[in-house]
Amino acid sequence: MAGSGQLTTFLGTAPGVGKTYAMLTEGRRRAEAGERVVVGWVEHHDRPDTVAQLGDLEVIPAGRVNYRGHDFEEMDLPAVMASGADLVIVDELAHSLPDGSRKRWADVGDLLTGGTDILTTVNVANLVSARDYAARITGAGTVESVPDEFVRSGEVVLVDLPADVLRRRIAAGLVYSADRVGGALAEYFRAANLEALSELGKAWLEGTLDQVGPELLSRRGLTSEPSRPVVVAGVSGSAWSEAVIRRAMALACEDDADLLVVHARSTDGPVRPKADALDRYRHLTEEMGGSYSEVDGERPAPAIAEVARTRGASRVVVGRHRSRLAELARGSVARQLHRLLPGTPLEEVHETS
Repeated sequence: MAGSGQLTTFLGTAPGVGKTYAMLTEGRRRAEAGERVVVGWVEHHDRPDTVAQLGDLEVIPAGRVNYRGHDFEEMDLPAVMASGADLVIVDELAHSLPDGSRKRWADVGDLLTGGTDILTTVNVANLVSARDYAARITGAGTVESVPDEFVRSGEVVLVDLPADVLRRRIAAGLVYSADRVGGALAEYFRAANLEALSELGKAWLEGTLDQVGPELLSRRGLTSEPSRPVVVAGVSGSAWSEAVIRRAMALACEDDADLLVVHARSTDGPVRPKADALDRYRHLTEEMGGSYSEVDGERPAPAIAEVARTRGASRVVVGRHRSRLAELARGSVARQLHRLLPGTPLEEVHETS
């Protein structure tokens, strides 16, 4: 929980509504008023207006965390603490370390306890009380969460855009790169979804979520009973598919979720795996208490994405070849899934894992 520092959270109704821009605008205002302001972490996603708004604010260089043989950039909490800043800007409050061992909101809590003011951002879909509603409305699956009480411990600024305005921004490439625009518009960013997310954000702020959330589900013919999260593992029958299944099961245990292993029988893919290999994966899945399914599709990624959307997947885990040859020729399954399932956490298990 927050200590002596002041927390201000810019609550976005959906990605792309401008919460990071609004946060940076407030940070620059306070810097111009004479406060020592530093940026601990910012995700500008190469959006020109957001990059421009970052301006000449002092940025603390990112630290690095190694996970499963790969380096990831993360906020350098010790360096931020040592900066002596009056105000720290920390984007993406719901983010977790790659291994899930530490949440960014916990880092922000430490900074607040030390007396530092914080500006941060989060989407309504990441709030514990709202994320199940958001997941079922959008079909994108549940995402990483932040406790409601943590966000409510400070000031909350709702950031929203009319659905048609946000869709125009997406179509113009101002939110996602061109290769992601089609999938984003077709799925998560449908006008009805955006309007519902806007209602969720307002209801959460006003304290009427328990009434508004079930009403939104009822309009769509959905029950108000909370659904159990599902981790979907997409397997191809390759040698490291067992590692994909085991990693997905570990995540399911962490999230108290169900495990669903999916083999997509692609009509446009390499030679089909041997039946005995698939039998092994089915047996392993069932031993772990998960369920196994085989689906047909022209390509693996759309088939896996359809299952993930239908089941409201909270996470998706897939494998990745050591060689990039197939990816160059056909496109990475993970990259396609990122486009098809915006907002759903995705993890790749490398062949060497």
